[in-house]
Amino acid sequence: MNYSLMSENEILLEIGSQIEKLRLENRIKESDIERLSGVSRKTYYNFKNGKSGLSLRNFIRILKAINELDRLQRLFPETDSYSPAHPQKSDLPRRVRDNEASKRDFLWGDEE
Repeated sequence: MNYSLMSENEILLEIGSQIEKLRLENRIKESDIERLSGVSRKTYYNFKNGKSGLSLRNFIRILKAINELDRLQRLFPETDSYSPAHPQKSDLPRRVRDNEASKRDFLWGDEE
């Protein structure tokens, strides 16, 4: 599936239908989703039918409820672990700045 060619609503619908498929494969009732995740049936219904999105917190709760939380590991594979005792140098910048903003002339605000 090429998500880059899909609209946000189509992506939400696809994710919702995939979660519903996983729920059915794991033989978990919607009432159990509600009980285990704390996400209301209406919210889950709207999500699985692509009518609305979920907060990331509720998405994680639903993944836990259907025993599929490990799928997040595929999305975010573990990289070098961090240890304060042994900090490692990273090739990644600490921040990314907008260079265009620094090239503009500074205005004090009292110009006419």
